[in-house]
Amino acid sequence: MLASVPTGGLRGWTIVAASALLPATALAQGSDQPDLLGLLQALDLASRPSANVTMQGIGSGTVAPGGTIFGSVSGTDRRVDSGSDDVDGSLSLGAGFGDAATGIGVQASLNVTSVEDRDFGDSGYLSLKFGHRFGDPDLNLHAAIGFDNIAAWGDASDNSIETTVALTTFGYLGGAWGKPYMVTLGVGSDARDGDPGLIAGFGLGLTEYLGASISYSGDYSNIGLGVKVPGAKGVSLALTCNDVFDEEDSRRATLSVSFALKNAFGLGG
Repeated sequence: MLASVPTGGLRGWTIVAASALLPATALAQGSDQPDLLGLLQALDLASRPSANVTMQGIGSGTVAPGGTIFGSVSGTDRRVDSGSDDVDGSLSLGAGFGDAATGIGVQASLNVTSVEDRDFGDSGYLSLKFGHRFGDPDLNLHAAIGFDNIAAWGDASDNSIETTVALTTFGYLGGAWGKPYMVTLGVGSDARDGDPGLIAGFGLGLTEYLGASISYSGDYSNIGLGVKVPGAKGVSLALTCNDVFDEEDSRRATLSVSFALKNAFGLGG
């Protein structure tokens, strides 16, 4: 999935305080004097665009904010189920409900696993994900449990329901002046040859528009690049090399186009 470092909360209050205190700095004395450098740093961070932090190849501990609708179309150069080099694709459409900051956020999606003309929509499943953010916004610790292959049909009906539990945190390398990152660690019930296994990933925001990630999905490793499309709010591209070291003889490239629209039906977010 594509993500941005959360903002607001305590940092937002710090920025408001900085704006109010700067004109009075010259009059302050002794230990009551504001930290002018810290205030200037807070104001600078408020004016800097958020870097594009992404994660490909595994799920995360975050859920879509309530009121958000999202979707993606993906294409790959190799079909894993058949081992053939036929080009195939998939699509997903979903929405977020509730508020993970104050309670439980819910993310629901419909996934179609084949979009070829001859069998479009003949296989797919539903997904549900429940998440919560712990502590204040500056802590940025998120936890989620997700269920895939619910009410599956077609070829997907041969698969059992898969469960993933993950923790995700956000931060900055080298402090607030560094590059933003996200780290995910979790367990998937079907992550390792059909058995439970660890998943892990690290994503780094390189620029306002470009992010990179590396992840381990239980059986193999993945690397990816995520790009925000300039001038198209909420639209992103992702290029992923799954099984990058060909550990499972399934190395493939996947290209995805995603969108997310917040406050789509007035439920916040």
